[in-house]
Amino acid sequence: MKLEEYRLIGGLNKEQMDKMHENALWLCENIGINIPHRGIIDILSSYNGVKIESGNYVKFKPDLVINALKEAKYDVPEYAKDEWIISAGAHQTACYDLDNPGRLKEAGEKDLINFIKLGDALDTVGSAPVVPLDVPAHLQHILMHKVAYENSRRRCNDIYEHMDKPSYECAMYVHEMAKVAGKRFAFGIWMISPRSFDAKNLEIAYRLLDKGIPMWIATMPVAGVSAPITMIGTIQQSIFEYLAGLTMLNLINKKSFNYISPNDAFEGDAFDMKYSTFVYGSVEYTEHTLYQIPLCEYYKVPVMTKAALTNSKQPDGQAAAEIGMHTLLAALMGARAFRCAGLLSSGEIYSGEWLVINKEIVDYVKALLKPQEFSEERLFIDEIADVKAGGSFIGRKSTMQLFRQEYWMPELFTHMNLGQWQEAGSKTMWQYAIDRAKKLIANHTYQIDADRKKELDKIYAAAINDRKLEDSFRIY
Repeated sequence: MKLEEYRLIGGLNKEQMDKMHENALWLCENIGINIPHRGIIDILSSYNGVKIESGNYVKFKPDLVINALKEAKYDVPEYAKDEWIISAGAHQTACYDLDNPGRLKEAGEKDLINFIKLGDALDTVGSAPVVPLDVPAHLQHILMHKVAYENSRRRCNDIYEHMDKPSYECAMYVHEMAKVAGKRFAFGIWMISPRSFDAKNLEIAYRLLDKGIPMWIATMPVAGVSAPITMIGTIQQSIFEYLAGLTMLNLINKKSFNYISPNDAFEGDAFDMKYSTFVYGSVEYTEHTLYQIPLCEYYKVPVMTKAALTNSKQPDGQAAAEIGMHTLLAALMGARAFRCAGLLSSGEIYSGEWLVINKEIVDYVKALLKPQEFSEERLFIDEIADVKAGGSFIGRKSTMQLFRQEYWMPELFTHMNLGQWQEAGSKTMWQYAIDRAKKLIANHTYQIDADRKKELDKIYAAAINDRKLEDSFRIY
């Protein structure tokens, strides 16, 4: 028989979540959201159960909201059904230089390629890790997708991707490249808390409605700034915004499916009033995760936590403590997908070496929570009886056969004693992580097939000379 799995108890119960759901439905029907786009307003006005006031304020009857939840679709990839998932990208503009440890720099195309390769070597998912600031702005998002398609199996390719497409022209280039590369394409709409949207983001979505493209909704209310000061109040607002936004998408995007983005589902961001900063990795943000996980289960949204995000500026003790604690607690709540690996300073910095350490932390937690068998065979009563007092088990056949699977063998964390560590060069953890990151990049072999790459090159070449694309970024 199996040993009972470890788990946390407590937190939000069904009665409390039912109450928050009822509150969200009331807010959708009686308060509504601001949708500053005439074309979308015109579509919504044709539905029974939609009430439009003061031009752009839209309210939804509960049955429309419930129907949107029922019709939401989450195409979770096959690999995610068995594996622990690490998402390792959120388009940072600064990064640590692997060739000059501790030196911060602006991210460029070379860094994008190297971090994509590193992420692929570590089986990570999600969006592109950094923005290549050494190419023109109108090409950056297109290049980020191109490099991801060419050098990784899972990046920018499924429900865990959450990159912006800042203009319609940019979106169409990425859409064309995704088809050539055989990758999934979706478009996201961000709510701007409290309860509004960016008109430009809506315009792109509106122009994509005839393309049969999946669309997702996301929001990021900030406690005490764009939402109530309490974390539970912020999450209440988040539920309302998600349900209203999903309902809007379900009514306008009829040629494909719509969903709540797992990457930021029921998000509620903590904010330090002293420093005016986001504080991911804080006690309050970890508290948010413990609310988020049962809410995702309640609404049948795939669980993806930001447990890999820290406010620390370097791969140091604060970073390890925040990520280790957050990841373990999330895993004990049932989470098996962890987002923002490689990010430091609440998302301001990308670090390849920190990604390597993140992976080791997740592997540590995974090994700790590995299912264990309880059986007479594993109790080894005969072995205990057979070894004489003062004897040793180290030479037993069972020890030799099982020690590799009974003990987790870390790739990075050292188990050496002091003398062995000194003989090996007395390296810091940061140095070990840098060495491993550089080795993984150098040994990375995956590439998209040559014919697909040739077509991607043609599309990118066209984008380079596309004045309309360039102008679209001046407008937006």
